Amino acid sequence: MATTLITNVNVFDGKNEKLIEKANVLVEGNKIKTVSTEKIEAGDATVIDGGGRTLMPGLIDAHWHTMLHFWPISKMINSDFGFHSIAAALSARETLLRGFTTVRDAGTNCRPVKMATDAGM
Repeated sequence: MATTLITNVNVFDGKNEKLIEKANVLVEGNKIKTVSTEKIEAGDATVIDGGGRTLMPGLIDAHWHTMLHFWPISKMINSDFGFHSIAAALSARETLLRGFTTVRDAGTNCRPVKMATDAGM
């Protein structure tokens, strides 16, 4: 199981009014094991310096359009499906980089993106 230590972050946990400042977060696998303002001994963990940034849970977008991010529907109708799939993958990447870890597509064909994600691509 991979272990990651994220140091020097301000943690927004969604429970407290204020950020937990200058915190360290230990993650084992896909679960947060420890959040502390004290030094955490993590052995051979991968260490990421958060550089004083804010660490928070992933956002959820309940109305997202996989295929409509890059152009209007009028252009989409007449373009190649392979091109759509590439654009959808780029859209998914940009959405993830904006902090959204969960999305619900509201009407376009997101199946190719889900299949690629499930395959680890």
